[in-house]
Amino acid sequence: MQRILILLLTILSIGCTTETPKEYSLVAYVPQNAAAIVQIQNFESFRSELKNNKLLKSFRKPSFKKDFNDFLNYLQYLKPNSKSILSINELEKGNFEYLFVTKFHPDLIALDSLAKATTEKITYEGNSITKTTLGDRVNYTFITDSIFVNSSSEVLIENCIRSYEKAAISETFKKVYTTIDETKSATLLANPKYVAPLLKKLFPNAATDIVSNFGEQAALDISILPDELSFTGIVTANDSLSHTLSSLNNTMPREYKMAKVIPPFFEHFTSITFDAYEKFHPETKNSLLDALEEVTSFKFNGGTFTGLRFISPSNESVTQLTANTEYSTVRNTKVYKNEDASLFKDHFSPFIKDFSNEFYVVLDEYIVFTDGDNLRNLAMLIGMYKDEQTLFYQKNYQEAIKNLSDESSLLTFVNLENFKKTFAESAKKSYQKEISSINISEYPFAALQFINEKGSNYAHVHGILKRNTTKPSKNTVSQALNVVLDNPVATDPQFVKNHITKRKEIVVQDDQNVLYLISTAGKILWKKQLDGPILGKVSQIDLYKNGRLQLAVTTPQTFYVLDRNGKDVKPYPTKATSTYTQPVAIFDYDKSKNYRFVFTEGNKVAMRDKKGKTVSGFKFSGAENDFINPPQHFRVRSKDYITFQESNGKLHILSRTGKPRITPKKNIQFSNNTIYIHNNLFTTSDRNGNLIQVDGKGQIQQTKLPVEESHDVVMTSKTLVSFFENKLRIKDKTVELDFGSYSKPNIFIIRNKIYVTITDKDAQKVYLFDSNAKPIAGFPAFGSSAIDLGNFDKDNKLELVTKGENNTVLVYKLN
Repeated sequence: MQRILILLLTILSIGCTTETPKEYSLVAYVPQNAAAIVQIQNFESFRSELKNNKLLKSFRKPSFKKDFNDFLNYLQYLKPNSKSILSINELEKGNFEYLFVTKFHPDLIALDSLAKATTEKITYEGNSITKTTLGDRVNYTFITDSIFVNSSSEVLIENCIRSYEKAAISETFKKVYTTIDETKSATLLANPKYVAPLLKKLFPNAATDIVSNFGEQAALDISILPDELSFTGIVTANDSLSHTLSSLNNTMPREYKMAKVIPPFFEHFTSITFDAYEKFHPETKNSLLDALEEVTSFKFNGGTFTGLRFISPSNESVTQLTANTEYSTVRNTKVYKNEDASLFKDHFSPFIKDFSNEFYVVLDEYIVFTDGDNLRNLAMLIGMYKDEQTLFYQKNYQEAIKNLSDESSLLTFVNLENFKKTFAESAKKSYQKEISSINISEYPFAALQFINEKGSNYAHVHGILKRNTTKPSKNTVSQALNVVLDNPVATDPQFVKNHITKRKEIVVQDDQNVLYLISTAGKILWKKQLDGPILGKVSQIDLYKNGRLQLAVTTPQTFYVLDRNGKDVKPYPTKATSTYTQPVAIFDYDKSKNYRFVFTEGNKVAMRDKKGKTVSGFKFSGAENDFINPPQHFRVRSKDYITFQESNGKLHILSRTGKPRITPKKNIQFSNNTIYIHNNLFTTSDRNGNLIQVDGKGQIQQTKLPVEESHDVVMTSKTLVSFFENKLRIKDKTVELDFGSYSKPNIFIIRNKIYVTITDKDAQKVYLFDSNAKPIAGFPAFGSSAIDLGNFDKDNKLELVTKGENNTVLVYKLN
């Protein structure tokens, strides 16, 4: 049961976020004996992280999730813009209430019309308390010195009023508080003594004694990513209070290697390592353990085993124990019956108390003990060790330990699928069935690691629960990310470059006109409220010529330039005179980053420089009719050309100054397709399905395409792709698709290879073909928008991003 409680510490910690402050203004309002204190650096970011974690997302509507949401119901109406603290406090045995503290600002409380809240004022010791009733839940609010304090308990508010001005914060708390990582969204601050009753409330069938006396104070910085729940921090111990962790104070961590004897279908194991046994257990004298470096308790097939690992196979313990009575032989390996019932008993407390030593086997530098009921399992273990089929050789284990330090003082490792039943049985009866039904097939392990600082009274802590990322088979497509937005996706997601990491990120807008930037880990980095829907694609520019990229975004009313953090870059945003009807075109004639921004409003045109000033040398100000596509810039044989398509069919081909450079001999009945340079000619199509090409003298060539009126064409300098009804034609090859509603096809050239993509938005299928119209292995894949394709992360495999269902963004990896 000790492993259960250590895992529970991991899971409890995973609910929080971090920030490293230099003073304790908010902490002073929180009860010093709180069961758990969660300091939230960025409230909105924290909520997004919780929403987008795949494991948490898989919990449909379990009662424990509903109970938690109901308990904190009022907090959904709060919008803190600075650091916040949430504490869980035991008022009387088994009765827990929350207290929430943050800085007050005018827009902090956002009770909507559906909340049906009623309020009344209460006075306590000359202070005003607001009592708010939401349904059957009542909470209380106290505001003082611009600090907002809210609680589910009137008693906690009254205690806060009496004590906050004279709150005494312990030196131990201050010590761990200074270790908080400000880059994380939240941190858990907990005293194990006060955490234990909360765990007992949630998991009444688990023993909490190891938690209550484990250490003195912990500070754990939490990271919540789509595929991962993890935390890092420290926990302190006090020798005078005989904390469990104190037994590691004088030891040095060592590499954990016991996985070489543990079967892969284990339930859990706990491993303790040290540089010398006498430093770990100075009160016990036993020369047989002089060369011992690791002791591990593990469970599989319902049986419990204890393994000892020595520095080498040649040691006193092995020599003496192999002289005992041989009980049987398995795979030419002797199984011994122990004749000394007291052998190693109580030698590994307080971490390992249940030590069955009736039988044992010596496997090189390992000795594994168990009882008579597990001889069959011991034989199985021997066979797996001989065949190198144990946990150590499993790809998912090797992948998992990459996230851990190579050396540790204490390590608990849990096989979640095999441990789930035990975990469920430890919970409240009303939660057991729901916990048992949780699908954790993609999350093989949870790990909790303590690394002692020799001679100190604290240990570093690291816990992780991560989705399995072992490499899939070649020529497959695997889903890498599934990110949930607050509202339905409104634009085609696209990749943009992170100039710091040189990797890609995702930019997308929802139907409430909120722009999102999403990292390669699936974390929402920031959100920006825009004043309208984005026109066209988001562009990237280097406004200051220093390698730092900005996002350029057009809405019908505004042109934005946003920096790495989503902040406006001066002198932007700028407003339209009336309404932008096309995305702002950005020209960089000589790749010198002296950008020209071309704004289109109906039939009017304005060109401005990167400072937002009108370019006086550009003489073209518009036309008689509206433009149907954004203006474009081309460089052909060292000359610059700017094109505009009028709705009446007139094609303007201009110089940099806006003067006509080529005048087509006649108007073109434009389709909705834009202009391309194909075979060194200005190329598009007309509404009758003809390929239209204009040469340098304005002569027009017309070629019939295998399409009719409603069609799409896209092209590169040499490759032409057309789509009509259900026929996708790539160069001279045609692919017949199912009838449906399709996105415009697109061409990507990556590493000198051509990819052609199109999406059936009705059937939600993404198709990907090569230049010979052959489908890429693994496609079609699920998706409901046009895609962007590129190398998204640090490996050399391509990824694509698309819209999933309603409010989700999907990233696929091409293996």
